[in-house]
Amino acid sequence: MGNQVIYSIVSYKIEAEPSFLEGTSIKEQKYAYLLLIECDDALAILKKYVDSPEKIFSSFIDEFDYEKFCHFHGDKKPEYERVTMKNMSISNAVIRSRSLEAKSLNGIVSSNSSSRSIPSNFRMKVGADSYTLTPSTSRVSHRDKKSAFDGLVDWVVEIKEEIKATTNQSEFLRNFASPICLKDIIGLGHKIVAILIDLTEIENKFLNGVAVLTKADGSQLNGGEINRFFNQLKSPILVDGNLMKVKGTTLSGKVSYSKKLITIRNKLLDSISVTENGSDTYSIGSYINKEKPFSAVFDSPNYSYYSKSCFEDKHLVNNIQSILNIFDDSYNFTGIASEKEKPHTVNLTRFPANSLFRKVEDQYCVSHNIVICDDMNDEWADHIAIDSNSAIPSISFIHSKFIKKDTYGASAFHDVVAQALKNIGRTQAEKQLFKNKYDNEWHKNYENTNISRVTGANNWQDLEVALDAVNQNPNSIKKIVLATPFLSKAKLAGELNKLALGQKCKPHYVQLIWLINTFISSCKDFGVQAHILCKP
Repeated sequence: MGNQVIYSIVSYKIEAEPSFLEGTSIKEQKYAYLLLIECDDALAILKKYVDSPEKIFSSFIDEFDYEKFCHFHGDKKPEYERVTMKNMSISNAVIRSRSLEAKSLNGIVSSNSSSRSIPSNFRMKVGADSYTLTPSTSRVSHRDKKSAFDGLVDWVVEIKEEIKATTNQSEFLRNFASPICLKDIIGLGHKIVAILIDLTEIENKFLNGVAVLTKADGSQLNGGEINRFFNQLKSPILVDGNLMKVKGTTLSGKVSYSKKLITIRNKLLDSISVTENGSDTYSIGSYINKEKPFSAVFDSPNYSYYSKSCFEDKHLVNNIQSILNIFDDSYNFTGIASEKEKPHTVNLTRFPANSLFRKVEDQYCVSHNIVICDDMNDEWADHIAIDSNSAIPSISFIHSKFIKKDTYGASAFHDVVAQALKNIGRTQAEKQLFKNKYDNEWHKNYENTNISRVTGANNWQDLEVALDAVNQNPNSIKKIVLATPFLSKAKLAGELNKLALGQKCKPHYVQLIWLINTFISSCKDFGVQAHILCKP
């Protein structure tokens, strides 16, 4: 093709202990190379056993536009064979990422899921050619036979020209969240209102004995301090100007941002150090700001920051009515004084009349022939209600949360959503797992009372018959039900309808919307109905 480029290449031998060994004198020989190909205004990097050189070039070379890159060959009707998606959620209780694979994913991936997801990697087929793309790093892999150097140069130029000519033609990728620059979101007058930090990697290193955590004075954190630290950061951090709050506690520091990145400054995070394998030491604050393991939401629910990138969900505002439709305000939650009114007396046979548990049993569960109280210990839900007598049987997993005063902050709702989503897989549990629960817990009374954990079934055989009626009917309904009497549907509708009209709502409602939509999306992915019981 006669393409002219400038190239630089270096190759060298590496001797190192194999990665699967430690403390031996065994050496493994590997040959590393780095090839840089400059063609006009583009740079192609081909490498093996070399750390990412693109980080060094980042001050004067930009990655390709994310959206154009995603739609690579989009006008040629590509078949998408595999996609790895990251969830745009601020809840730690959901599946963070997942991969889907098929001969062709076109048309079979739910737009409800994809509109809340970010494609981090996908494989596509264009005619006989197979490509794998990683948009966040502008990486293209092409499955092909070996080539001479001239052929490789021609391929690099061809790929560069194709990316430059790409238009947003891929119908499949248009369903996913759209990228947007952080600076542009701020420029539109929006503010960051909540951040969720994911420290799972460090927590796992500590639990596996790979890392220790120390304070500024050099003393190690004890088990209780570490549990409190990680548990506190599993809730969203509310951001109000320079103030940060988590679970009602104000954190000193601030959140700042550049063109693309959010930076979190906090004395507590900077004062705790992590030491891995007795050598590498870094502060949790520096880890957070280097790796950016957090998501953020803004005062508009359309935008999200995740994994160093910002995205826009263009479908959310159009789904406001569907969000409101899962709220059921037909139940009477007046007079509730507690969740289950502890401590309980020994002779108690029902939960007290003014407890949320009793209201749920007397109102929601009354149409079901078997009701199980699974509260405490390894619970799947507070109540599991089975209706096996109807033409279309159903099973409901009910999670209840009581707050003394009505609240529209995300913390209370986050707790009940997290509990529900943590157990969403239980809706598909095999019958043997139900039997294990019955044998271990359900055949007994509730704690030290005379409250039967199971009503409507005298033994396992009765419960088994009911479960069979649900499991053997392909049209049976499975539900996740949240009982949240601290929410008013009318007040929520007022705020959400502001968004539908293009107006701003109060910041804490934004988190609420994201949590609700996360709950709905997760339920749809599992083929489960989502219901939220609330006040009018």
